[in-house]
Amino acid sequence: MGEFETLPLGVVHTDHRGVVSRANPWFVEWVGCAADEVIGRPLDAFLVHADGDFFPTAEGTGPWMMLDSATQQRALMMSRHRDGDGEMLVLTEASERFRLLAGLRQRYMLADRTRARLELLMDSSVAFATAATEQRLADVLADTTSRAYRAEESSVFLRQADRPSLAAAGRNPLSDHFDVDALLSMNSTERRVVTIADEESAERLLPGLAAAMQKAGLRALISTSLHHEDFEFGSFVSWFHHERIFDDEAAPLAEALAGQAAQALATLRLQARLAHAALHDEMTDLPNRRLLEMQMGKIVGPAGHAALFIDLDGFKEINDRLGHQEGDRVLREAARRLRSSLRPDDLVARYGGDEFVVVCPISDPSDASVVAERILLAIRDSPDDARPMGASIGVAVALPGTAVSVERLIRLADVAMYRAKGAGGNRIEYAADALGIH
Repeated sequence: MGEFETLPLGVVHTDHRGVVSRANPWFVEWVGCAADEVIGRPLDAFLVHADGDFFPTAEGTGPWMMLDSATQQRALMMSRHRDGDGEMLVLTEASERFRLLAGLRQRYMLADRTRARLELLMDSSVAFATAATEQRLADVLADTTSRAYRAEESSVFLRQADRPSLAAAGRNPLSDHFDVDALLSMNSTERRVVTIADEESAERLLPGLAAAMQKAGLRALISTSLHHEDFEFGSFVSWFHHERIFDDEAAPLAEALAGQAAQALATLRLQARLAHAALHDEMTDLPNRRLLEMQMGKIVGPAGHAALFIDLDGFKEINDRLGHQEGDRVLREAARRLRSSLRPDDLVARYGGDEFVVVCPISDPSDASVVAERILLAIRDSPDDARPMGASIGVAVALPGTAVSVERLIRLADVAMYRAKGAGGNRIEYAADALGIH
């Protein structure tokens, strides 16, 4: 081995067991041991393969990236050659190369992770924008966040006024152990991403949360609020049943996904408000004439049905003497009383001015009479702090099997209502021809 004594690289001979039989001074100095401490010891006492080696590890001559076994901070490039029953290993200093390659791999991994997350954000943006309902949007967000963080499960909680939060998508694994509203309130109040990766951080955040997570088998979570401008829609939480360390990109990704979802929620709710406004009366929030006409198909058919045309008595005088503000209050109160007197399948709408229409299914003319009398009593019912009201009601009935359209029934009920009004009001009149009375 004399010819290798002065070479600026390491030369090591090992036997068939991988035990060092000879080593030149360069290698002895590199490992920092005396020569007699190197000879007779296994090579892996000094060198280990780099984790995730950059170079082939199959059979052959190499090279391999090797790290010092003590600190794994210094590196050598190693190639091997057969030498009788053992091997001759040639080693060159590669610490700087290892650091550069490790840094390069980190940058590639970061770039790949960033690309994957950008693709996820683009895909989720499309999915959120095409979600037609809040439930569908919540399902998309739960699925997206589970994939983004590789979480066992994710939950989406949508805010409900004066009610405990229920998961709109996914389940709440803390439901039997902890009031999740405390966590969701923190999200909405502080508008920050909450990450929990150990019991200490859980307990610092909310007393009792660490014990609850342990009972539920949870090791970590990430959560943030769904807010858009000044509106709070709820929160999402990704739950982990394994140890999880959150990198610097975890919070920005959560904010981006939550922001996309919140913007889509704001759009859905605006669309819902506009759709509601188009089909409901602004004053009373009852269905308007257009919605009534759309819904009448639910009642019209072989079954019997009735139309009730309702006009408030003395409404014009209230507007003239007390002003439109009082008139508006009377309309809202009349709508409330109407709602309270109807059956689940009955339809009610504000038809215009102080006129209301009710369309209801019946099996006998007496059913229509019962509904009309209940409505009249409800409108007459006047608490001490409310202005007395009365109504003129016209009723038209189509018995089962009668070929009378709802539109015609409403016209007949309107005529009957005018008879009630002409007779002094505060009463019910029936369209006799529709009832089959002669």
